[in-house]
Amino acid sequence: MNLPEISIRKPVTVLMVTLIVLLFGAVSLLKLPVELYPNTSFGQISIIIQVRGGIPPTDVETMVTKPVEEAVATVSNLEQLLSISKEGESTVVLSFQPGTDMDFAALEVREKFSKIKNKLPKEIEKPVIAQFQQGDVPVFILAATSEKRTTEEIRKIVDETMKENLKRVPGVANVEVAGGRERKILVEVDQVRLASYGIPIDEVTGILGSNNLNLLSGEVERATDRFLVRVIGDFESIDQIKNMALRRNPTGSIIRVKDIATVKDSYLDPNEYSRLNVRPVVTIYVQKESTKNTITVAKDLLKEIENIKAKLPNDIHLVVTSNQAEFIKKAINNLQESLMQGIVLIILIFFIFLFRLNIRLLGTVLVLIITALFAKGIFLYVLFAVLITVLTIFKKFRSIIIVTFPIPVSVVGTFIFMRNTGLTINVMTLFGLALGVGMLVDNSIVVFENILKKREAGGDVIPSAIGGSSEMFLAVVASTLTVVIVFLPLVFMGQELQKLYSGMASTIVVSLVVSMACAVTLVPMMCSRPAFNAYSISSHVEDSKESWIKKFTLIERKFLFKSIRFRKRVALICLGMFLLAMFFISRLGLEYLGSTEQNKFTIFVELPTGARLEASDKLVKKVESLVKTIPEVKIVTSRIEPWSSKVYVELVNATERRRSVKDVIESIRQETNKMHPAFIYFQEEEQVGTKEVIIEIFGYNYDKLRELAIAIANRMESVKGLTDTKIRMREGRPEMQVMVNKKRASLYGLTVSETANQIHGQMRGFRATAYHTEGTEVETITRLDEKYRKTFKDLHRLIMTSKNGDDVLLDQLSDFKFGLGPSEIWRKDKNRMIQVSSNIGKIPLSKVVVSVQASLKNLPFPEDYFYRVGGDYPTLVRTNKQMRLMILFVLVLVYLVLASLFESFYQPLLIMIAVPLAMVGAVIAIYFGPHSIGVGAMLGMMMLGGIVVNHSIMLMDRINYYEKLKKKSTIRAAILANRDRLRPILMTMFTTVLGLIPMAIDRTEGANLWSPLALTVIGGVVSSTILTLMVTPAFYIMFRDLIEYIKNIRRPT
Repeated sequence: MNLPEISIRKPVTVLMVTLIVLLFGAVSLLKLPVELYPNTSFGQISIIIQVRGGIPPTDVETMVTKPVEEAVATVSNLEQLLSISKEGESTVVLSFQPGTDMDFAALEVREKFSKIKNKLPKEIEKPVIAQFQQGDVPVFILAATSEKRTTEEIRKIVDETMKENLKRVPGVANVEVAGGRERKILVEVDQVRLASYGIPIDEVTGILGSNNLNLLSGEVERATDRFLVRVIGDFESIDQIKNMALRRNPTGSIIRVKDIATVKDSYLDPNEYSRLNVRPVVTIYVQKESTKNTITVAKDLLKEIENIKAKLPNDIHLVVTSNQAEFIKKAINNLQESLMQGIVLIILIFFIFLFRLNIRLLGTVLVLIITALFAKGIFLYVLFAVLITVLTIFKKFRSIIIVTFPIPVSVVGTFIFMRNTGLTINVMTLFGLALGVGMLVDNSIVVFENILKKREAGGDVIPSAIGGSSEMFLAVVASTLTVVIVFLPLVFMGQELQKLYSGMASTIVVSLVVSMACAVTLVPMMCSRPAFNAYSISSHVEDSKESWIKKFTLIERKFLFKSIRFRKRVALICLGMFLLAMFFISRLGLEYLGSTEQNKFTIFVELPTGARLEASDKLVKKVESLVKTIPEVKIVTSRIEPWSSKVYVELVNATERRRSVKDVIESIRQETNKMHPAFIYFQEEEQVGTKEVIIEIFGYNYDKLRELAIAIANRMESVKGLTDTKIRMREGRPEMQVMVNKKRASLYGLTVSETANQIHGQMRGFRATAYHTEGTEVETITRLDEKYRKTFKDLHRLIMTSKNGDDVLLDQLSDFKFGLGPSEIWRKDKNRMIQVSSNIGKIPLSKVVVSVQASLKNLPFPEDYFYRVGGDYPTLVRTNKQMRLMILFVLVLVYLVLASLFESFYQPLLIMIAVPLAMVGAVIAIYFGPHSIGVGAMLGMMMLGGIVVNHSIMLMDRINYYEKLKKKSTIRAAILANRDRLRPILMTMFTTVLGLIPMAIDRTEGANLWSPLALTVIGGVVSSTILTLMVTPAFYIMFRDLIEYIKNIRRPT
């Protein structure tokens, strides 16, 4: 008793197992987390160290960045080390190999850093070590507005009630606040009075700090109690700061702070502005940890924001201007609708194949098919509900339920696997299910159609169900294994692609295995039940002269006879078509993953280094005014900084506009190109992959690196298809360099370090202490009054105080000259680096890189200076090599499986003729679709190696059946097998193709990942099916002719 027979004899058991799968699958679905893509990013940890004193980038690199790099370079699983040294700031970014436990990695990084922390300069602030990269696009942007308050007042409330609360949300790595001015207690010293009393400014800072303490000092006992001893010395008011004693003068009177300075509760000068739709606001930028789920973090943020709102004054409003979780939900919803469209189309196509339809009904079904292709939202689900109702109510249509019921069982059953293996619902796993939908019914169609033929031949219900399903058992197992085997080579992919596509592969494999089980258990069981009346299909479809399939059969048979008659010519034509397809493949360029069009992009507005904030603000206002005239624009959020500003633009949904994001950007670029001297460029938000070509230049001397970068940028600008060429290095910032004469300074008892500290204390100011008021902490800054520190003349006249109290002007100790200092120093894997990048248009990355390398061919590089192509290109080259090997590996695996199943060495070769025939259609689809070969297209080709052989398997299995009867000639066996398998082959082709069409024509967010793959599979399946029906019998006969010829030669005369 085989499996189909057991299922038929035990229908209740089969039904209960099916219900258990559906129940557990539904529960698993509710618990599956949702994200846009599998997390393919390298886990990243950033170490951000602020350095007080305005230390220049070169010193930051030497004193901070290099020691940190050396300390963390030995961390486990480190993939890449990147650092940026700026004035007063060092950032070291560690990128880890996929699969690294980031919590453990963070602990190891902190441990390594703690060993060298005490060796770093004393001027460093508390380091920030978090799992994010500073340049990442914020996952959440929030604007705080008020009709009654100034931005300074709003900023105060945000700092006090929001910032720390948002930081505590799980998964949040960093929170930045922009807009308004930071509240400070400013002690602005009068230089003349200070000099008259002979008090150095750092003494004022020290006295304020040492007299504002709240210190635990010990313990005392009384009887059985213990008491802590705490010294309370906090400043309780601004007046206490004003009246703080500094010294006694010679007359004995006390010199107080108010005698030499003005003390006020005020704000620092603004260093940035923030606006929402041209209106000043305070903006909160939230970045998540690189490995955390975006939707989960955003959900927790929204909950926390609701809690915060309850504590805010009524006049303050919070507006979410950007939430990446919304984009993710939209992309997931789009793919879910594509999945539903595929199911509806498959049901509709069965009406055409399984029932005789008159012209009116046929026309109705075709209209519904076209409608389903473009149906969205509630209308799509209503259409699906109507179809299910029709199938349930009308008994004669219930046979469609038999072949389609494995779809929900397989899909829901896959959710159990996903839940227990840590997979998430994302565009790749959903695409795997959507891709599998068209193939899930293939096995059911084959089994059902064979059972149907036995019933039409006069067999009884149960014997027909047992015999029809048992006969197709081998074919079903073979066709499933050939598809499943395709995905084994994924283990040899690079880790990023493995993580990106393994979820898709897993869902396809599991759903196909479940569908195979359904085909040999559930389908025969349902066919044996009277309730489904599987055989009320208006008898023999092929007997109907009006049937379109009858007419198609006659046409196909004419071509089949000709292909058999002229089989040698057919072989040559097929070879020519395959070689032509290979020629076109060589002409197509290579891509990696391509760009993912979202509704958002960023405009970067850069002015020469050193430009004032007012100049940036004026220019950004022009950009804002321009952007607001674009009808597709929904929200404009601006962050204005002295010489580098960002304008975040969000467009209306793609369905509400005619132009693409690229078209909108191009229309803005035409105007911004006229805005001089600014450099304005654009960047679309990307989730996976980039659309840039990046040249990384390595060497030591930054001036030489800059010269090479300029030369490379000039050559790249001449390359066709590149836009927004930029050097990722800020121009040196103009500076007044103070060169302390050590000999002269020593005469006054001053060192270079002491002189530099006094200059910094008077110009920028020192943090003296923290003033606590109303439950908040406000920094107290001591510095000279603005009128003493504004001009070059003021700098020359700064008063330096020696240890013995003598005063001397700075220009008596120093020489001055103008110069340029590097604004930032980039290092990659401990080597200095500058990047030059350009945005790519529609030209494939591989072709662009070839053109760029050709333009740089004759550019001379000094010894120890070199460049290499960065970004996605190294991964593209590596992936292309891997995919070529994997496609070859897949073909070998498919052959091995087929040889073992058919117990033959030559029949698998005949079956696999379908593969080169599939390449013809695949290349045509790529040529008229993405016009380049990316990872999706290559993966599609690899999958075709397992998919397209299924039709040949059905033909070969049937030919073998007739050959075993010993009553048919080879030609007759091939013709009869073609006749018997024509309808199931056409049905499986249409179900596969129609299941993929919604994704192939999809142009929504994220479609670049699945559209090329779907197009490639559609093209390959169509060409392979049409050609296989005519070519496989011809090749089989030709091969048998060859065997007979060899036998005749060997036979003795």
